[in-house]
Amino acid sequence: MKLTDKQNRIIETFDYSSPEQFLNHYPYRYDSYEAKSIDEWVEGETVVFEGKLASGFRTVRFKGNQSVTNFQVFSDDTLIKVSIFNRPFLRDYHYKEGIVVIGTVQSDHKVMAKTVTNKPLEETLGLKPSYPLKAGIKNYEVERLIKKILESIRIEETVPAVYKDAYRLQSKQQALQWIHRPQTKEQLMAALRTLKYEEFLRYHLSVALNQSGFSFGIAKPISNDVLKSYLNQLPYDLTKSQNDALSEILNDIRSDQQMHRLLQGDVGSGKTVVAFLSAISAIKAGYQVVFMVPTEILMNQHLAAFKSLFPDITVVGLSQNTEERKICLEGIRTGSVSFVIGTHAVLTEDVIFNNLGYVIIDEQHRFGVRQRQTLIDKGKMVDVLMMSATPIPRTLANSLYFDLSVSTISGYPSHRKLTETFVIKENSLRSIIDDLNHVLNEGEQIYVVCAAIEEGERPNVKNVHDIYKNLSQVFKGRHVGMLHGKMTSFEKDIVMATFNAGNIDILVTTTVIEVGVDVHNANTMVIYNAEQFGLATLHQLRGRVGRGRIQGCCFLLSSSDTDIAEARLNALASSHDGFELSMMDMRMRGIGDALGFRQSGVPNFILGDIEKDEKILYQAKIDAKHISEDKENPEYKAIINSVLSQDYFKTT
Repeated sequence: MKLTDKQNRIIETFDYSSPEQFLNHYPYRYDSYEAKSIDEWVEGETVVFEGKLASGFRTVRFKGNQSVTNFQVFSDDTLIKVSIFNRPFLRDYHYKEGIVVIGTVQSDHKVMAKTVTNKPLEETLGLKPSYPLKAGIKNYEVERLIKKILESIRIEETVPAVYKDAYRLQSKQQALQWIHRPQTKEQLMAALRTLKYEEFLRYHLSVALNQSGFSFGIAKPISNDVLKSYLNQLPYDLTKSQNDALSEILNDIRSDQQMHRLLQGDVGSGKTVVAFLSAISAIKAGYQVVFMVPTEILMNQHLAAFKSLFPDITVVGLSQNTEERKICLEGIRTGSVSFVIGTHAVLTEDVIFNNLGYVIIDEQHRFGVRQRQTLIDKGKMVDVLMMSATPIPRTLANSLYFDLSVSTISGYPSHRKLTETFVIKENSLRSIIDDLNHVLNEGEQIYVVCAAIEEGERPNVKNVHDIYKNLSQVFKGRHVGMLHGKMTSFEKDIVMATFNAGNIDILVTTTVIEVGVDVHNANTMVIYNAEQFGLATLHQLRGRVGRGRIQGCCFLLSSSDTDIAEARLNALASSHDGFELSMMDMRMRGIGDALGFRQSGVPNFILGDIEKDEKILYQAKIDAKHISEDKENPEYKAIINSVLSQDYFKTT
């Protein structure tokens, strides 16, 4: 296939690796054009009609490079006055054979045109795709490129024929043709059904093929008396929901089936202490436990929390920066170390366990399937607990997760008060300065969160460096600190240790503090450009304050005047239900924006909507299970090879 330099640049601009991959650049909407007789027109609706030019194009220019071109069209025995903005280049001789106009009806026989063409009316009618664009790239250029790719390649079928026939799915080639160039709504719907099913099937199959079959395990002798003694050490009682989740986990560990369970719960619901208690139970039964976390900040936080609650049990932290790493590794290898809390560093080949029996993975979506499996494979028939702070309804979790039991902690520990949340309709501290000074005078600390690190990183968005400088001037005499993802692990650790010790009054930071940071003296948070974040992220951030016995307070600063931004922020201010907020974000922002890999435990599907398409998602899970259990079946070879090679397109 020979593409022009411009077409190759378009593919690169959108970060696709090949022309075939560019077929994943789906339209985000379709405009429906159908011909109506003029007496059926309604003011404000979009119409398309053809006719003969009844006058020349007359252009009027006004300030800047703006212009409006007026002309008349004789159509269906009626003279129609047409105006179109910024088309001074229109010439009568291009439209000698006729003109087709697409525009909005303004009044009787007057139309404000969006576009005009000299193509036949039949080519203009139907569904017309609109694509996501970038500066300098026009919609028609994307359309032409897609058309050229589709005409140049043959795409190999990967969905097994047995499922394609059973669900009346289209061929992959036909589905792509219809999603990019549909003639009818029926064709578009058929294409979407086909491509969504394939997307969900590939997702479930990739999980199934990349995990060892979870079946027979090792029944561990969990002691209720030991558990009770450690429950009695806690400075508070577990909630009923926490106790129920702990019982489900321990029953799995006791059984001779491998545990493969997700522990989900809202921010601050008390998941970590439940995981700690289950870890102690496994340790006391004679097994090693590893608790993998995504960041060193979270590792150090968990280490401090565990040592505080259970000082009689030895625990080590393992990261790339761990001092005396060799001593830690030797202790893990010989079995003298029973509990390890670590970052990705626990995945390396030199980490060899003596008797690993239980793996806990915090913020599990931050680790790839293969990373998780690498850790699981360091033991034999280990029990696995994955944790997520973005809860989704149990029925949906059942459809989304493959071979996974789900425990849910609802509500909050009795000692925690809900954080008050206020929407400030300007991107400035001006109106809350007195509140912040009062907090500081009380000896408490403050988080200030920005969506960017440096100036120019994101247009019209406050950044950490500038806000750090400004607040150092505004709050003279106070210690202002700075924390962000471009700092080294050592630098971040120093800042967090200083903040923990109470020696930083105001910490200006990015979402690096979103997960796990637990400073009981920091009960106030300010978030600049709050409209830039998903509800899941805002809810996670808000969960960093009010973690002690003082009520938290969160200020959402935003000068955005869009209805959807205002609705989302008001929703956060009025609700603390993570289930409700995550589903609301899906509905209001769309699955792709709301549920990216960074913000939640839910994969970022291109077309599939896990809420609206739950039936397709669940059926794909069942089918993926059948395929994974019958891998030698030649009918399944194409899709298995495609998934294992992570190749979405096979071409012939």
